[in-house]
Amino acid sequence: MQSLAQKHAACFGTVQPRLTTQRHKLVCQCSAAAGGSTQTTRREALLLGITAAAAAPALLPLPAQAGFKKELKKKKVPLEDYTVSEFDGLRFYDKEEGRGKQVQTGDKVVVHFDCKFKGIDAVSSRYARTLGGNRTIAEPFEFTAGERILVSSKVAGDTAGGLFAGGSGPRPPPALSTAVLGMKPGGKRTVYIDKPELGYVKGNQEIPAGAAFDLEIEVLSVL
Repeated sequence: MQSLAQKHAACFGTVQPRLTTQRHKLVCQCSAAAGGSTQTTRREALLLGITAAAAAPALLPLPAQAGFKKELKKKKVPLEDYTVSEFDGLRFYDKEEGRGKQVQTGDKVVVHFDCKFKGIDAVSSRYARTLGGNRTIAEPFEFTAGERILVSSKVAGDTAGGLFAGGSGPRPPPALSTAVLGMKPGGKRTVYIDKPELGYVKGNQEIPAGAAFDLEIEVLSVL
């Protein structure tokens, strides 16, 4: 005697069993398609439905992991595609142009910056301050474009009501001063810092002394 799987081999693994009613009898379409018609009992029909329901999750495509795939598609722009700055000789690449007034020497600028070394976000204004409970908050950095950046340069915004756990904010590299020139509000730029005097001569966090790294800048506003 044939098993249910042998009798209805073409029906197994489908999302909907191919069964029709002919003269009050259930007929399996996998046999009908081949020119015959295998009568199917109600018990077999029930078993076919259960089997199809169990197989459905395996047959359906997995949910698209959009975020993960998006990250995989991101390719690092080769340095040969960067532009050499006329202000400091560093290579940069504009990811987003932004809109409005271009930053010029003497402008007050508010930015977010990230210094990335071998994929590590070592120094960032986005994780500028530590609150109680190891919570962090962002502190946009304000400075005068084209002028020497002092460690004492203030951050934009308040002081979170005195909730800071202590310690100064992140220290930007000297290159930030000229790296923003020509940018616009909303603009995003990556600058390759390979000149120690414009980076961190003595190192900073995970960035070794004099090491090259990527400086990512987002201009929030030009005052």
